[in-house]
Amino acid sequence: MTIELTVDDAARVRLWHRVSQFLFREARLLDEWRLVEWYDEMLTGDIRYSVPATDVRGEPAGALGLIDDDAARLRQRVEQLLNGEVWCENPRSRTNRMISNVEILTDRGSHLDVAANMVVYRFGHGRSDAYVGKCRFELVVEGESFRIRRRVVVLDHETLYEHGKLSIIL
Repeated sequence: MTIELTVDDAARVRLWHRVSQFLFREARLLDEWRLVEWYDEMLTGDIRYSVPATDVRGEPAGALGLIDDDAARLRQRVEQLLNGEVWCENPRSRTNRMISNVEILTDRGSHLDVAANMVVYRFGHGRSDAYVGKCRFELVVEGESFRIRRRVVVLDHETLYEHGKLSIIL
């Protein structure tokens, strides 16, 4: 039995493919520590990057988070990481990101709400850590590509005690 895709189905598959490739490129740039390129080419000027606390269940609105960066703070984080000012990332950790279950939740015309699962493996200083979680993105459509306006990483860990720190960009 052959199933033919309708024009709308084919367009959705192409859009999903473009979004997936965009997220895979983001993962590669972060793994390769090409943080300036990531910041300059993939983010909007009003980017918001957050990682809610791991012990908050339900809606984390109003709760303290592990990370809650606007554009200026994120730029500062990138510069500190690259300039060796973050002692626990000197020498730099090696990371390997796995992105899966990419889903376009809503197409709002000017931007997309996207969800994905991720695992970030970090190796360095005689340790290996795995950060497991879910990502939520607000991707602004820019020509045939996108820019990230909102990036929320919700970790599945109950605590970061075993990891000790969160010094990399998830």
